[in-house]
Amino acid sequence: MKKITLTFLGLGIAAQVLTSCSSDKKDGSHVDSSSTTVITETTKPGTAKTENGPAGYKVTATPDSAILGKENEALVKINDMNVVELVDAEGKSTGAELTVKLTLTNKSTLEKKKFFTVQYSEARLELDNKSLVPADSENGAASPDPESSTQDEWKFKLPANTKPVKLNFFLDGTRVSVNLAAQR
Repeated sequence: MKKITLTFLGLGIAAQVLTSCSSDKKDGSHVDSSSTTVITETTKPGTAKTENGPAGYKVTATPDSAILGKENEALVKINDMNVVELVDAEGKSTGAELTVKLTLTNKSTLEKKKFFTVQYSEARLELDNKSLVPADSENGAASPDPESSTQDEWKFKLPANTKPVKLNFFLDGTRVSVNLAAQR
């Protein structure tokens, strides 16, 4: 009789364990019954979340470099471009932020010592709705010494439901444009 009672008791415990392990929550949270800890996934307000981080996409430039200045002294090379989608707490799109990573090269010689600054505030990003957006901020150096290069990073704020199509650079009365294409 003891064997039968222990067998039924063991089966009851096993059934309870299987039932508690197989219950799924569809809201991204679950409860661990042994320690009563609730684990919930949350996203940072202001960004849409994918499996690997905020939603976004890459942008490519054609050509990926531009020569500026009246003496062709400035070479701007676009190294990387990313767009991060911005959303409010309800998941509604509030726009996006484009980050452009650049290498600026001063092609003048040490003898001529031509100095310049490629101003982020003078660059213009053309959107698919034909509006032009200035850069919002920079992080880096935009004034390379002669025969040297520096790194710079510019950020542009994009209105909701727009895509970048062209980036315009200006220096010393010259203007060069590169075409942009979004890659999801």
